[in-house]
Amino acid sequence: MVENNKKWHQIRLRLAEFSLHFHPQKTIEFLDACRASRSLRQLLPYISLGRLGLECYDANERGQSDEFVCLYFHQDQYTVSSYDNTEKRYFDNPQAAIDFVEQSLAKENPFAKSASVEV
Repeated sequence: MVENNKKWHQIRLRLAEFSLHFHPQKTIEFLDACRASRSLRQLLPYISLGRLGLECYDANERGQSDEFVCLYFHQDQYTVSSYDNTEKRYFDNPQAAIDFVEQSLAKENPFAKSASVEV
């Protein structure tokens, strides 16, 4: 767990250095909301193309890295997307996006056709 805390801290420091084009403060809002969630802070955070990504340990071990979610702010909306950014859900605030991710966590892939979450 200590190693995971260190990883979250490192990601936060890296985001603070990002260009304003990537809306780092909005992504840091996501990061802070994830850290406040008991279930989401157990995940592995990473940065990909200016987005905050979340990985599940067990899915990572099975080689399913393309099924993790990414969180970012774009065009005045908080966005949760599939790893490849082909599927997206839009939210007005970071907590609504975090709630969606938490509700979908057990599914491993919130964008699978069987996932039916209202937004």
